[in-house]
Amino acid sequence: MGTKARGASAPIAWIVAALLLAPAVSASASPFSARATIDWTAGTLRADVELDLMAAGIRLPSGRSQAERAMEEAVPGLIREAALAITLDSYRSVDDSIKDGTLEPNAFEAFLDGGTRVQSALSRDLSRLTASYEWRLADLAALYVRHSVPIDLPEPARYAPTKDYSGIVVYLSGAFAVRGEHREDRLRPCLFPRLYDEEMNAVIERNLLYPASLRERGAVGYAVGLDDPVIAARAGDSPLRIIASSIFGSNRTDAVISADDALKILGSAANRELARQGKVVFVIDEP
Repeated sequence: MGTKARGASAPIAWIVAALLLAPAVSASASPFSARATIDWTAGTLRADVELDLMAAGIRLPSGRSQAERAMEEAVPGLIREAALAITLDSYRSVDDSIKDGTLEPNAFEAFLDGGTRVQSALSRDLSRLTASYEWRLADLAALYVRHSVPIDLPEPARYAPTKDYSGIVVYLSGAFAVRGEHREDRLRPCLFPRLYDEEMNAVIERNLLYPASLRERGAVGYAVGLDDPVIAARAGDSPLRIIASSIFGSNRTDAVISADDALKILGSAANRELARQGKVVFVIDEP
């Protein structure tokens, strides 16, 4: 972690070794427990971690700093599986991208080490140390950004009336037809969703966005209701509002909109710029 001590004492090293060896022994052997959650609207991966001080052989009050250092060392390993399982795009997870060579393992490990501790407390009986850590999903997405300039969005071949908006909001709450399949499903969030028109031309896609925007806030924002503050924060107070016509992808991550709605984006240089800046929000059901 960014704040962890590099010179761990022998007890701390023993605790971390016990954690790393956990697959070879019973799960109860580890003094740590952790619960990981992804908040797509806040754009964070969160870990709530607990350390059993007695099981770890740490005594208070002198052992408080020792316990915190031990937790800092252990957290990347505790959160690794949850981070690997994050959906990357329409057909891959983060784990898949490491296996296929898209993401370097060292870069992923550096991301795990970069979590921020947002709170830490001792239980009333001083038997447990609890802490919460957060990672920005945009920082994980930034590891995949390789282009220096975005690919230009094409100007439309035909005219359609439009105006300049402050952002783009795509409504995806409820079940939608799955493109290419005879079924319905709900959209699921991911790091790099795409937005297509009905001819499957990409309107929003990773390489169509400015690299700086991707690194700062990711490809799109997610909201879980019409009054979600994410909408105003990301898409402004006068966004283009669109209802998706279908969804797409093995992971059900991509949205499809009508040709007319796509033209409202593509038919204005200012609106094309909104798409390139990622000023886009998908309104979805609670994940």
